[in-house]
Amino acid sequence: MKLDDTQIRANLDIIVKSIDELTARRVRGEAEQRGADHPAFPQDFLARAKTDPTVAHLVEGETAYFKIRLATREGQKAQLKERIAQLRQEILGLGNQSGAKDREMALIQDELVGVRELRQKNLVPLSRLTALEREAARLEGERGQLLASTAQAKGKISELELQILQIDQDMRSEVAKDLAEIRGKMSEAVEKRVVAEDQLRHIDLRAPQDGTVHQMAVHTIGGLVTPSEPVMLIVPQADSLAVDVKIQPQDIDHVHVGQLTGLRFSAFNQRTTPEVRGFVDRVSPDVTHDGKTGSSFYTARIAIPDIERQRLGRVSLIPGMPVETFIRTSKRTVISYLTKPLTDQVAKAWREN
Repeated sequence: MKLDDTQIRANLDIIVKSIDELTARRVRGEAEQRGADHPAFPQDFLARAKTDPTVAHLVEGETAYFKIRLATREGQKAQLKERIAQLRQEILGLGNQSGAKDREMALIQDELVGVRELRQKNLVPLSRLTALEREAARLEGERGQLLASTAQAKGKISELELQILQIDQDMRSEVAKDLAEIRGKMSEAVEKRVVAEDQLRHIDLRAPQDGTVHQMAVHTIGGLVTPSEPVMLIVPQADSLAVDVKIQPQDIDHVHVGQLTGLRFSAFNQRTTPEVRGFVDRVSPDVTHDGKTGSSFYTARIAIPDIERQRLGRVSLIPGMPVETFIRTSKRTVISYLTKPLTDQVAKAWREN
């Protein structure tokens, strides 16, 4: 019997697709984490991509996404590097201006030395000296501004270089977080796949032994199978023939393992069906109570040897068939058999008050 596997296969397909998607994302993330130029998908994954359009789409999609993210980061870095190059050119220009100011200041200082000497001799007016000193102060201030601008440009370069490093660090942090989430989902999906595959292996209901179907709980396609309930009963072909019999509690002391028995199958024609011999194979250790009838009894199993079974010929034996069982207890004479009820009553009477 085969159960309907539509839902299980659909669930398994969803799980496999989820695992494939997580695998593609993981490969792309690991490539970004390593700083590789392209994702390195496993060979078996690439082999499946040749025949499975869904896997091929995942490979193409994650590869394209990897390239887009890489191009975006490289574009951001290129802009920052271009700004750094501009600042370095600016620093170079500021250095040239600062050098020119230094030369101007050197000339002014030389001129101030001569004018101060002439002023001490009252050969030049005071305004001439103050004008030169004012010009020297102005040049000193401009030189200081150039140095400050240079330091500021160098500081901006350091900030931009940190931003370049931060781009990769942010990417790695993001990827590490994504990979941790992917690995968690992957473990969960793999467990679900194992369960689904195990369910799929149990779609075909197989009996532990070959035999003939005796009873079935489901008779139509699409019928409902109740959990923990038997689906069908099978009579094993290779199993040994045995009969379960009920023993009255007052007779249990006369029954023991190994006793010979005679069996008659009342369902068959008694003239053509011989009496079969067997032996007591097992006796229950305690009494059994029937909840429906309220009766109590012991159960015993009668084993039938193969040679006795062959005497039945080709008759079909079905579980539940009525069988008359005669258990041989001890040898008795006809007189003792007839007088036993009387002797039992006499023995009982002597025990009464």
